[in-house]
Amino acid sequence: MTPHHYGVNPQTGAAPFRITVDINEYRGDETIIVKLSRTSNNGFKGFLIQARNQVGRKIPGFRLSAQSKFIQCDSPNDTVTHTEASTKQSYMIEFNAPSTSQGNIAIFATVVQDFKTYWIKIQSELIIDKVSSGAATQFFLNIIAVVTCIWTNIKTLKNKS
Repeated sequence: MTPHHYGVNPQTGAAPFRITVDINEYRGDETIIVKLSRTSNNGFKGFLIQARNQVGRKIPGFRLSAQSKFIQCDSPNDTVTHTEASTKQSYMIEFNAPSTSQGNIAIFATVVQDFKTYWIKIQSELIIDKVSSGAATQFFLNIIAVVTCIWTNIKTLKNKS
C-alpha cells in the first residue's frame, strides 16, 4: 500500500484523514458505504483503498465511482485508486460485502496529500462478520444440546444401577 514516490517515506504521525463505514456488521451481499474524508483543513490528491479480513487477505467487492479505477494487487479488482490528482475533500465508494463468510473486515487506505506527504494503511473500524458468527453461535448451541442430552442419559443410567 506504499506509493512509488521514490526517496520519500510515509508519515509516521496520526493521519489527518479517516475512513468511516455506514454499517458495523455484514450478513452477506449488503452494500456498505465507505467514506474517506479529511479531519483537518488539508485535502488529498490521491488514494488507494482495500478491504481486508483479519488475516490480511484482500476482499474484492468495490463498485467503481467517479474518478476511480481498479488495480490488481493479489486478485482482480481487489484495490481501488484515483484516476486524477485534483485536490479532494472526501471520497465515497460502495463495497459489496461478501455473500460467504470471510471473517471480520476492515477498510484500509493510503492517502496522498502531496508527493512528499502520504500516510499508509489508515484503518476503518472493523465490520463484523455475522455470516460466520451466526453459524458459530448455532454450532455451539448444538454442542450444548448434545452434551446436555449425553449428561442426562448418563445420570439416568447411574440412577437405574
